[in-house]
Amino acid sequence: MKGEEKTMGMGMMSDMMQTMMQNLMKGGAISGGMTDMCIKMMEQMRSFMQESTYASSYATNEIRGLFEEWLKNVEEEIIGFVKEKGKASPEDIASKLKVSKESTLFFIGKLAREGKLSIGEIAIA
Repeated sequence: MKGEEKTMGMGMMSDMMQTMMQNLMKGGAISGGMTDMCIKMMEQMRSFMQESTYASSYATNEIRGLFEEWLKNVEEEIIGFVKEKGKASPEDIASKLKVSKESTLFFIGKLAREGKLSIGEIAIA
């Protein structure tokens, strides 16, 4: 039942986004530039949400448990790596884990929000 509620919620959100896009187009608010970019981003978000909802509908409790265990192991590996080095960049961590920088940033952000890591330096790239 809980999974069905999630799916229905995602479906309702998707329907709302589609209605907003149609209303914008009917009202002549689409004129190009920034508006077109926003519409494309909304369409992509809708597509990603549909894909995510579809994939999650097949995930069993066992698969979810395995995924959560994997997340925990990756987080422990990141924490161990940073402890060992004293500090590490997202690129260092991504290289060590053999994952993308985007995935690494997800983990770093999650660990920082949970108070398990601190982000100490921001610089111009």
